[in-house]
Amino acid sequence: MTSVPDIVDLKSLVEPYLNGAELQSYDSRYLTKPGDNYGSCMLAIAANIKRTNGQVEELPIIAKLPPLTNEIYWQIFSPERTCITENTVFHSLAPEMRQLQLEAGLPKEKIFDGIPRYYGSRIALDPKATKVDRDAVLVQENLQISGYKPGNRHKMFDFAHAQLVLEYLAQFHALSIALRHKKPENFSKSIRPYFNRFNMNNTLGPEMLEDVRKSLRGDLEIVTNKNAKEVEEIMKLFDLFDEMMAQPEAADGPFTTVSHFDLWINNIMFKYDEKNQPQKLKFVDFQIAQFESLAHDIIFFMLFCLEVAVLENDFENLLKIYYKAFIQCLEEVQVPTNEYSYELFLNEIRRVGPVEMSHPLFMTKVILTDNSSLPDDFKDLDITVLSKNNGLKTITSRMKEILRLAKKYKLL
Repeated sequence: MTSVPDIVDLKSLVEPYLNGAELQSYDSRYLTKPGDNYGSCMLAIAANIKRTNGQVEELPIIAKLPPLTNEIYWQIFSPERTCITENTVFHSLAPEMRQLQLEAGLPKEKIFDGIPRYYGSRIALDPKATKVDRDAVLVQENLQISGYKPGNRHKMFDFAHAQLVLEYLAQFHALSIALRHKKPENFSKSIRPYFNRFNMNNTLGPEMLEDVRKSLRGDLEIVTNKNAKEVEEIMKLFDLFDEMMAQPEAADGPFTTVSHFDLWINNIMFKYDEKNQPQKLKFVDFQIAQFESLAHDIIFFMLFCLEVAVLENDFENLLKIYYKAFIQCLEEVQVPTNEYSYELFLNEIRRVGPVEMSHPLFMTKVILTDNSSLPDDFKDLDITVLSKNNGLKTITSRMKEILRLAKKYKLL
């Protein structure tokens, strides 16, 4: 690996969040490996802080930087937008959600806790800067030290994990909707503008887009046994998604909310009980979050992240679990639910289904990449990793199941 990037003036960034403690020193190392995180550079930091009583202790935190060592991923993930969006989740959206629940009189155990603790962020060293530069950083708690465990991108979630994720996701979506209803002026000023569309097609460039499409088409030919008509029908799903992403911002509707838009296995961390059952979780990596239908997150997560047996047997049951948690959360913060019937919810899932379908297919190609095709150094990771995995059975098999199950549940 290359040398670990320096963080200039970490002290002044985090000290406002240390309750009077002073940052004295820190050590850092890379947190993730190539293939585990594409749009950022993650560092694990062991910070030594001195409390007001003179006691010195270690504070384990994470520093998230733009993809400093990879020029291609700086271009693709456009930190000028993604860093600002993710920072907004931590310094504005999460506190507003919490305050809304507190004002509604919810007890501590009912407060949404699905976002990591925040220790400051910036887009540049100059506090007046409006453009993200290479000194941008977001600091948050080290969830692994806090007892949370990451998933494995090659191991899909079982029912227990699926249920917990959908219950948390329902709260995240519902609270964003509640803020829009109950605090419209603040939402439109401090939150909504920072979740505009993130259209990766604009940052990939035509040549790279063509390479991606060619690679996808090759795998789909395997999936369909070279059925040209079926391949073309599936490729039209990619056109549907692209058309949506090229349109102006999503209009306000009952189910439009702040959507994560990248809710895959590595972006969810779980805390387990003594029986190794998931009890709590944290969502991470909000870089491409955007204002869109909540159905995008639900469909993407379920089709891409769940075991086939869970999808086969419990797809509709899991939708009901999400819906129940969604309505309950809205009711707890006194938002009327008359326009959120289960029938309308299902209609929204089916409306979005064909538009969202290409997303899990594409990400299957990206995330289920064979470890042996990944470089040792993050800076050497590029889009050619897709073509290196053409025809990989784990990828084509998952694509086939996604399409089969989508047809079964009338998402196509």
